[in-house]
Amino acid sequence: MSEFLAARRARVYPTDAIALKRMDFSEADRIITIFTPEHGKFRVLAKGVRRSTSRMAGHLELFSHAHLMVAKGRDLDLATQASTVEPFRELRENLVKAAQAYHLAELIDGLLEDRDPHREVFAFLCDALAELCRDDVPPEVIARHFELQHLTAIGFQPQLSSCLGCRVKITPGANAYSVALGGVFCPSCATREVTAVAVPVDTLKLLRYLQRTRSIHDVRIEIPGAVVKDAERLLRRQIEFVLERRLRAADFVRRVAETSAGYAT
Repeated sequence: MSEFLAARRARVYPTDAIALKRMDFSEADRIITIFTPEHGKFRVLAKGVRRSTSRMAGHLELFSHAHLMVAKGRDLDLATQASTVEPFRELRENLVKAAQAYHLAELIDGLLEDRDPHREVFAFLCDALAELCRDDVPPEVIARHFELQHLTAIGFQPQLSSCLGCRVKITPGANAYSVALGGVFCPSCATREVTAVAVPVDTLKLLRYLQRTRSIHDVRIEIPGAVVKDAERLLRRQIEFVLERRLRAADFVRRVAETSAGYAT
């Protein structure tokens, strides 16, 4: 009996998780892509969660932080129990915030391999989702901060402090940025690098500030909307270069922002 219980425990493991996306499977089940601190990103089968009587359904909402018990399976692991750690309910009640949450989820899903653990990225995601639920930092600034911290954590940190050509410290001026090379060039070197495109002084200042400010909770500056949009365009090009494909959720974010702005006028 003790050997049986030990074997059963070896097949079942606990983990914290955030649901990134989901897909209906059969009449009552769902396949959910989750992101965990210990096991990285992977898919689990949640049986019966589409039924109105399911006890797990409310704990496996998109972007919710939950604690799961997971059983190892042949093709897919099986979510057997779930309890909510933090529901982040505001993300499902506000379309602008929800759009940014979808964007963050796409970044996790696209930039990380399955079963590749990144505790630091999990912490960044939890902090970003929590900040999105508040109104202290604009959602688009939260997204830019997460993008920079995520790129840094997985080894694609943009070089923003020194010139990629001559290594001199970057100062305000006619600097340029190369997406292909992943960094900034001083005015002298920029003229000799065909992939470098001019980057405005305020945009580079914002990117450098967000990169060195490790916690989103410490971001407390007023940023002109035009500067944030310019930073978004640069980082989108950088991320899509790394991914080698377009970001789908970024277009959704843009459409939602335009619609919200239209309602506000």
